[in-house]
Amino acid sequence: MTDPIARWKAEHANFSRLLDLMDAQIALFHEGERPDYELMLDVMHYMTHYPDQYHHPHEDLACQVLLEREAAYREAVEDLAGQHARIAASGTRLVQDLNAIVNGALIARAAVETDSAAYTRTLRQHMQQEHELIFPALDRVLDTADWASLDTRIDLAADPIFGGSVDKRYTALQQRIAEQVGCDCTPVT
Repeated sequence: MTDPIARWKAEHANFSRLLDLMDAQIALFHEGERPDYELMLDVMHYMTHYPDQYHHPHEDLACQVLLEREAAYREAVEDLAGQHARIAASGTRLVQDLNAIVNGALIARAAVETDSAAYTRTLRQHMQQEHELIFPALDRVLDTADWASLDTRIDLAADPIFGGSVDKRYTALQQRIAEQVGCDCTPVT
């Protein structure tokens, strides 16, 4: 069995690469250039599908087991679960902005900038909080049997970009990641 916390940390590193790509595209606004909205939409499609539908729910389940054993983490776990919901809502808002632009609608640059910055900042802070507080607690409290039980309670889909076999939709995105943010795009196992 793969160490789930190591897998989550590797996924977080991949998510950070994608957030770097989003930030780089938004920075183009300030240089008087046009961001690649299709690329941004691909990033956000991935972020609102894989992390929101597979990664975060698995973390939430693990945190529920943590709470059953260590009630002192209640506030932190509830805060993180709320953050998952806010991250998903923020991502959906940004996807709507980008879809509108890609489909020819006029959207205020400031709205896209604000929504993108809010998303990337919130997700980065969230991941840092998990690394500093929750992951060490989970590592200390949950054992192999707990992790095996959790895995039976959730769909563990392969990552469509970093999972070994790249989903056709994300082929161009994977190439851009490698070019722009130095990703070797090795699979997360």
